Amino acid sequence: MIDSPDFPLTTQVVRFHNRTSLKISVGQLLGRLLLISALTLIACSHDNQGYLKAGTSDYSHYPAGGGLFVTAAFGPDGRLWRVVPEKQHVYVDYSTDLGKTFSAPVLINTKAQHIKVSGESRPGIVVDSSGRITVIYAAKDAQPVTVYFSVSADNGRSFSTPSPLSDKAAEANSFQGRLALSPSGQAYVFWHDERDQTDPRPHGNAIYYTTLDDRGLLNFSARKLSDSACDCCRVAVAFDTDVQPVLFTRFIYPGGIRDHGLIKIQTDDNEPLASRATFDDWKIEACPDHGPAIAISDNNYHIAWFTQGNKRQGLFYAYSSDRGQHFSQPLPFGNPDKLPSHPNLMAKGKHIMLTWIEFDGSNTQLLLMQSNDGGRTWLPAKTIAASTDEVDFPFLLSNNNGVFISWNSKNEGYRLLPVN
Repeated sequence: MIDSPDFPLTTQVVRFHNRTSLKISVGQLLGRLLLISALTLIACSHDNQGYLKAGTSDYSHYPAGGGLFVTAAFGPDGRLWRVVPEKQHVYVDYSTDLGKTFSAPVLINTKAQHIKVSGESRPGIVVDSSGRITVIYAAKDAQPVTVYFSVSADNGRSFSTPSPLSDKAAEANSFQGRLALSPSGQAYVFWHDERDQTDPRPHGNAIYYTTLDDRGLLNFSARKLSDSACDCCRVAVAFDTDVQPVLFTRFIYPGGIRDHGLIKIQTDDNEPLASRATFDDWKIEACPDHGPAIAISDNNYHIAWFTQGNKRQGLFYAYSSDRGQHFSQPLPFGNPDKLPSHPNLMAKGKHIMLTWIEFDGSNTQLLLMQSNDGGRTWLPAKTIAASTDEVDFPFLLSNNNGVFISWNSKNEGYRLLPVN
């Protein structure tokens, strides 16, 4: 687990099942792992001319200068809320001018902790219709890594003392937390959990989840969804038209194949539905550290993912019109010569938006591609912005004012970029 983004730029970090990290030179990984998340760790330069204008925000008002891996979400009043991790503390602030300026940060954990953060294992934040704010983050505790949650019931002025999500937090690692708010206002939290590991063989991790009630308290003990999740790839979540969560993530399939699968939580305590969604046949004894994306609209599932499999390599998109039972032929996107990585999706009816980043050896660029017919055809990709330094992954957000891309970098600061 990476504790901070401050490690040598000449190395690539690959995750293994025992939670240790192996540093390998980038040159050794070319051909199989070159497109992995180290893209965010390479310094570069660019010319801003021709890109969309947007507000920028630095972190000079933060005690330790802020952090790279921030997460943002809109509240019901249109305010943009942001959770910002530092090495020992986590903060929340908000913007009323679409990310141009932010309020004074509010401290979440008054007691210093060893915060554990990376692009894949990042803090989360959601704001429900009543204005209650829920935050999750990971930190070292009795175990090397534990997912915590904290809630504000006074519109972000103060937060509850952070508590572990897992009911076995003292006994087993919990990490890769994913916080999601359903259209009905139910807060779900999903995470990787090592409580079921009985031997050191790379079988992957279990995925557990819980929900929070209308007071911000855990509704029940953690429930298990699946085994064999790829160790360090984040979980993507969307909600079906029946308001039930659908997870899309990388699993370890027989033969050491790391492809992607869907899990849908059922009502009435029925067993979750699970199915394999991609068939790229990527066999590797390490975690790519490169999670996928999912969006659902009009009963159609839209997915995007990264692979270096025997059958295909790079970034791909597909859609399903039968709730994930079958998917369209995978569509490659991004320039394979520019290391495309870390896609994110949003679906608004038949309007599908897909964003990702590319690195050409000197520039890191943010790209956007759009479809107006449910993913059947796509308009040409456009460059939206660029960075001269280390970057975070892009995320699509929306409110009544439109759709935006949330993107952070060390050099340019935080940007909320409008999608035309």
